[in-house]
Amino acid sequence: MTSPSGGEVHPRRPWWRRWWGTRAERRACGWVRRQGWSIIARNASCPLGELDIVALDGATLVFVEVRSTAGDDPSVPAASVDREKQFRLSRMALWFRKSHRLQALDARFDVLAISWPPAGEPRIEHIRDAFAMVGAGGMDG
Repeated sequence: MTSPSGGEVHPRRPWWRRWWGTRAERRACGWVRRQGWSIIARNASCPLGELDIVALDGATLVFVEVRSTAGDDPSVPAASVDREKQFRLSRMALWFRKSHRLQALDARFDVLAISWPPAGEPRIEHIRDAFAMVGAGGMDG
């Protein structure tokens, strides 16, 4: 969907989806901090969408996509990071690196898949280097 000015418009999500996403991102941020990474941005918006978490793992810039679902299997939300989503995340990462002058840093894409079983603690599956930059230009763009 596009706005009258030509920019992409992201429809407002229902309250429960915002709540679910916020809860998952809070849990993911705690996990990221426990790894010793520094969070440099949360919900970084750009014309193409939003990057959930951008962190530094040593000298590597990590773009963390957070996916979650009710149930026991974290592979379900992880599978939702399909080729189209990877392309959008790649474009957003290029935008972020350019706008913050971070092209000199190595970068990677990780997925944190969180499953929330009906009883018990959520389960987090970390997929390091979940995918390579998708599309032309590479990460140096």
